Amino acid sequence: MKPGIALLLCTGLALTACGGAMTPEEAAAEETPLATSEAALITCGDWVGWSDTGLTRCLANPDCGTNWVCEPRLKADEAPSLDNGPQQRPPVCPAGQVAVPYTNSGKMRYQFQYRACHDEAGNYTHTEYQYRNYASSCISC
Repeated sequence: MKPGIALLLCTGLALTACGGAMTPEEAAAEETPLATSEAALITCGDWVGWSDTGLTRCLANPDCGTNWVCEPRLKADEAPSLDNGPQQRPPVCPAGQVAVPYTNSGKMRYQFQYRACHDEAGNYTHTEYQYRNYASSCISC
């Protein structure tokens, strides 16, 4: 082993052994410049057009309206909030119950797009993806 490399290796080991573990702040300070320089070396191509994922999910959809349900009141502060825009009039519930609004579900379809990323030498590094909801219906799920 060359003397310069041995000295560098021994110095690095000695600092680690004597200094103990780095604090989270010290580790973050060391990693930030490395991540920044690594990111600068990677370039990503253009996004490929949107494609259907084939997935549908049943999710609460505000466009599908609200359904009110009378439920037992467990705490005084559980009364529903009516701050989310126009809603149908809540029902009159029996004593000890409160009207709770539930957003109706709808089927959602999703699309994705991707782009390939390469390092400075043109070698593939990774692929980035984006997803979006592109269609929904208020069909019962």
